[in-house]
Amino acid sequence: MIRKMIFVIVFLMVIISIANGQQLNIRINAPRDKAIVSERSYAEGIVSDSNVKVWVIVHPMEVSDYWVQPRVTVKETGFWKVKINTGMPGDAGRQFKIMAVANPKDNLKEGDVLRGWPKAQAKSQVIEVIRKFGFNNEMQPSRKRLHGGF
Repeated sequence: MIRKMIFVIVFLMVIISIANGQQLNIRINAPRDKAIVSERSYAEGIVSDSNVKVWVIVHPMEVSDYWVQPRVTVKETGFWKVKINTGMPGDAGRQFKIMAVANPKDNLKEGDVLRGWPKAQAKSQVIEVIRKFGFNNEMQPSRKRLHGGF
């Protein structure tokens, strides 16, 4: 009987420690991978703990910079949404990578330019997007250029 009680106590302690140490998760729901986006569009997603600091990072694939976007406000439900910047008017057709991070190791602020993805307690998946062509004298490339040809 004592053995069973010890087993039950140890089992409950393991379950409690697992519950208290839940892994933090963050995910981008929009835009979708390979989406065509405007210069200013929204990124949105969900994080498993609404009390964390969330930041979105945009990486123009043609350079080594990683742009910190405005700090995200997370709702009690864990859902978040922020307006992001994917380049300037002349960047139509260019590719960008986007990642969201929760509780970054270093302090971040809007406008920071980093040399890589920041270290953080949790990172989302990386999505790739393409800047859409607008009407501000941005010419449409040939189908060949859009698909990697010259």
